[in-house]
Amino acid sequence: DVTVTANADNHDASETKTCTWESRHSCEGSVYRDPNLFPMKVPADIAGSDDAEFLAYVQPDVAAMYNESESSLKPKESRFSGLFAKFINLSSRKLTVYWEVRKGGDRSFMATLVPFNAAATASFPGHRFVVVDADTNKDLTTWIVEKDNSLYTYDPFNGSVETASKTLNPSDLELYELQRDNLEFNKIYEAFTGRQWLGLYKRKNPPRYHMWPAESFGQTHVVKTGETHLIEAPQDIHSKISKFGATQEERAKLASFRDPNQSELALNLTVISVVPRVFEIRNFLSPAEVDHIMNVATGITLGESTTGSNTESRTRGGTRTSRNSWIKRDQDVVVDSIHRRAADLLQIDEAFFRHRAQNESMLLPESSFPITERLQLVHYDVGQQYTAHHDFIIPPLKDQGQASRFATLLLYLNDVEEGGETSFPRFLNGKKSEILQVKPERGLAILFYNQLPDGNYDERSQHAAKPVIKGEKWLTNFWVSHSDRWHFRPTLQLHHILVRGMLTMFRLSTRYGIHITRTKKTEKWLTNFWVWDPHYKN
Repeated sequence: DVTVTANADNHDASETKTCTWESRHSCEGSVYRDPNLFPMKVPADIAGSDDAEFLAYVQPDVAAMYNESESSLKPKESRFSGLFAKFINLSSRKLTVYWEVRKGGDRSFMATLVPFNAAATASFPGHRFVVVDADTNKDLTTWIVEKDNSLYTYDPFNGSVETASKTLNPSDLELYELQRDNLEFNKIYEAFTGRQWLGLYKRKNPPRYHMWPAESFGQTHVVKTGETHLIEAPQDIHSKISKFGATQEERAKLASFRDPNQSELALNLTVISVVPRVFEIRNFLSPAEVDHIMNVATGITLGESTTGSNTESRTRGGTRTSRNSWIKRDQDVVVDSIHRRAADLLQIDEAFFRHRAQNESMLLPESSFPITERLQLVHYDVGQQYTAHHDFIIPPLKDQGQASRFATLLLYLNDVEEGGETSFPRFLNGKKSEILQVKPERGLAILFYNQLPDGNYDERSQHAAKPVIKGEKWLTNFWVSHSDRWHFRPTLQLHHILVRGMLTMFRLSTRYGIHITRTKKTEKWLTNFWVWDPHYKN
């Protein structure tokens, strides 16, 4: 049993003086804090030597999303039943997880869980998994995914540190206690907020970077940037720039191609969803900038895969058959300018979006690598799609920073005749029981956050690319992590493709290179394995 010492309706005022978003620049001695962060007490046996206070994010009342009186509206959402499932191994044994179609039916490999680590997949109620000892091949337990439950554990010690101490060595016992305390923290967090804690308490911290507030539908934030629109795409400017960004001389070459009527560009971020936090930014890219990206794309071979570097792989007949490739910031000065504009939009220093020189080490002392990935250029033909998934991952336990994707910026490069919408099936509102859909338009961008202001992963950020019905679809993904370590951690990505159109995607950090393929008449399994080298001269 868990005793909750505070809740959102009866919470202690924080000693930190706060101010509203609108008055944040004028309220002296105060700081802006998300109004839905509330102090939650964590007992000493979980927090450490003393009781601790954790600022937990409590989902806002639906009526507040429309600036209406509290509790005047009831939450509504679509019938979509998908959810995030996190698997946690609290043993010193290596485990293998299999997906089982039905009890006693055929099994398909899903993941290897190393001792005291966790992994996750997009799932649905009734999804059945069998946990097997990887060495003895003995069945240990079965997980059947339930509605509103994302956490599934194998714990041979039943939560008892005393019992575990009789078997585990000191280093393993420390890891066991970390995962056990995390599960105990989840009980307090879930009782306080109404949602489960998907992160790792004591290691998963709140985002260090700016998050735009999304308090009500239609709320708009205005960002002014000096990276104004290009009205003409330079034809002779395709030379690579330094990994430390374009020089002033290189950037000056763009001046004659920019809109002479713009001394600065105003970008409007309009809230189209509060839960999850999604913003629409019209005219983020100019037609000339779209043309430039497309011209860059013509020199790149597009492969059908989900992530990684350029590839010639073909994944036919599945639910994720779009083609993609990757564009680095140092491709040329135009791509560099787009990165700078994105940095202004997210209110993050552009230096974090590139390699940093020695004299910039104070920005992020622990690393000089960018916190962004390369631009992922994606192309969808008729019938191609990407079913509901999350952009964040569950990092390995040894990752002290728990690096994962913090924000996603989607840049649309063309108008799609029919279909191809980006959908958010876990969209919460007070008016209609439908999913949120964004129609692709040339130059349009949408921004959404994969994490909550308290550092928890946002399960409702689950999103999909709907099938293209007529025409084609081009876009780029711009991913921002809260740590650079995301880029060079080995990542295994497993894709399960069924004829009936369901995709289960599994990402698992690992140190081993694995390539698995399995083909039947009714399904296809494959994995892609990519490794980022921390010493690679990007």
